Amino acid sequence: MNFFTFTKLGRTLLLAGVVAVSAVCWAGCGGDDNPSGGDNNGGNTNNSGNNNGNATHTHDWGDWVVTTPATCDADGVETRTCKLDASHKETRAIPKLTGAACNGGGDSYEFVEIGGLKWMKKNLNVETADSWCYDDDPANCATYGRLYTWEAAKTACPSGWRLSTRDEWRALATTAGGIDLAATKLKTIDGWYDSQGNSSNYGTDDYNFSAMPGGYNNVFGAGGVFSYIGYSGSWITATEADDGVSVYVRVMTSNSPKLYEYKRSKIDGNSVRCVMDE
Repeated sequence: MNFFTFTKLGRTLLLAGVVAVSAVCWAGCGGDDNPSGGDNNGGNTNNSGNNNGNATHTHDWGDWVVTTPATCDADGVETRTCKLDASHKETRAIPKLTGAACNGGGDSYEFVEIGGLKWMKKNLNVETADSWCYDDDPANCATYGRLYTWEAAKTACPSGWRLSTRDEWRALATTAGGIDLAATKLKTIDGWYDSQGNSSNYGTDDYNFSAMPGGYNNVFGAGGVFSYIGYSGSWITATEADDGVSVYVRVMTSNSPKLYEYKRSKIDGNSVRCVMDE
């Protein structure tokens, strides 16, 4: 009769809401981690496979891979595979998103970290007073986000986020190659058009900022005229101009690599990018 001796290494640690696992793999990594029928995984991972070997060795695991992303409503799933036997896998839960990643209504906000600051990866689309969909068309809100007056923009960002400032846009431009080149590196690679409506793919989106040309609402100068969707994007900042009636905005156009700065009336409608309030 053969006797097996093994060390039960499996244990589960909970670190910042993420389950970390260490375990034992049996010879060939070909099946049940524990031929005696015990659980060496702390009860928090699922394993598959069959094993006919007798000796033990440490798992030669591949990296954890996200197979189902977490959302604000549900946990996600990560999977890793034994390098010695691809049929042998473990899974673990990724806790659902909370805090600044969610607005409390089930929407999640992806972010990208650029120059040490976490930016929302898309224009804000939270309905408030004094905000509009371009041409009052909800389909434009879904693609480009809403257009906000300065007063509306200051409080529109969800909990854990805030409206970006003039200085933060200046730092963003510096990180992305300077004012004269930043727009090209921040714009999406498609979805931009020239003034004649022809596709104008000037963006490289090097930083996954994914700037889109949502246009703006010229409330002050023209009594409420939506202009330049598809050709230009403008982003309002939290920084008021010295004249007391204007605010600084950043503008990108389809035919230029520059990230422009202008002053615009506080009551005009512009896109919003929130930054994480840390």
